Amino acid sequence: MLAVASLALGVCAQAQVPTLSSKELQQSGRYLGPASCASSTCHGSVKPRDAFDSKQNEYFIWSKQDKHSRAYDVLLNERSLVIARNLRLKGKPSESAECLNCHALVVEQKLQARPLDVTRGVSCESCHGPSTGWIAKHMEQGWTHDQSVKAGMTDLRTPAGRAQACLSCHLGDSQRDVNHKLIAAGHPNLIFELGYYASAMPPHWTAYRDRRKKEGREEAEGARAWAVGQAVALRGTLALLAQRARAGAWPEFAEIDCYGCHHALKEGTWRQRSPRARLGLAQWSPRGFAMLRHLVAVFAPEESGALDAGVKQLAQQVAKLSARGETVAATATGMIQVMDRIVQKIGRAPIDDAAIKKLADLILNDVAYLKEADLQSTLQAALALNALGSSLARSNPALPKTDLVKAIDALYGYVDPPERFDPERFIKQMSELKRYFK
Repeated sequence: MLAVASLALGVCAQAQVPTLSSKELQQSGRYLGPASCASSTCHGSVKPRDAFDSKQNEYFIWSKQDKHSRAYDVLLNERSLVIARNLRLKGKPSESAECLNCHALVVEQKLQARPLDVTRGVSCESCHGPSTGWIAKHMEQGWTHDQSVKAGMTDLRTPAGRAQACLSCHLGDSQRDVNHKLIAAGHPNLIFELGYYASAMPPHWTAYRDRRKKEGREEAEGARAWAVGQAVALRGTLALLAQRARAGAWPEFAEIDCYGCHHALKEGTWRQRSPRARLGLAQWSPRGFAMLRHLVAVFAPEESGALDAGVKQLAQQVAKLSARGETVAATATGMIQVMDRIVQKIGRAPIDDAAIKKLADLILNDVAYLKEADLQSTLQAALALNALGSSLARSNPALPKTDLVKAIDALYGYVDPPERFDPERFIKQMSELKRYFK
């Protein structure tokens, strides 16, 4: 039988795991599926409760409001069917491992404590890790979060941990890769910024500032989420680049600024006027570096030289296309060591109002760089200013938040969708934002 604490402690009822013995549940590393969290005495309450840091309605929010629960359904729409036809997939996208890897919880059968239903999409254990080993214990008195992590739970207490979990799909890893083949077939290019995406989700977690027990945790909202997320994202980009370069199918054009080759043929378009334009020639997209360089300048200036030199070398190698994959992979791998230090330093840095204003000032005055950067780098600037502005507004009630939101929305309007991108108007709108960060 499943050993549980009393229901007064909010622990899942025994009925949630009826087919497994206590011994089976103690074996870590196996998946149970989202139903194991669905009890109203666990995380399935319809309304939030106030007994613990957990509001106990996390499953309900995920199942009813969170797009992750409908990630599988995306594979059934017309766009996915078109992508599958373009890829010459055998069978439907809803049956393809290449698609299900990110759109559902898919693991080897031997890791399934009971059969998993892929139609539930990206579910609890996709982010929180396989639950056998800790599900029967994690709410017992005396059981610690560290013990759950040792038993297989993914540690999401820090922004770096959260970013890493998100990036496994929203960027790619050893098991998942939205490469040029997928993008050319019609799959959206992946754009990620931890602070923005987290704020756009219906929160099924308690914010750091509202937690009763803060020990062992770090603030993972707003400007801090953006800052750490940028560092973890570039580290992940380098790891993915090294993986692609070693895979044998090099060059991988997903690494390249899309608009270097793909641009409107009509004369006078923004891309043709750009001082950075080398149309038809490969250039490594600087989107992962564009905002991080400012963070490094503020919080880890001693790493700026190594980072700048590594990025320059890597960009030159990628742009050659004839460079050997092993050479590119070696450069990217060497840079990961630099990024490990940067992630730690940014993670420890105090991101107060003074730092936010300094970072915003660096971005808002980075006109020369942004004029030459690619479209995705410019979009990262808009996402950065959104994160910084939102954080500043939270700590400064006198700041005209409505006007700030309108100004940032206008900034987005000049960069998204891509066909409406107007660099001159984008730069002008950035000047309008300066008064909010004084």
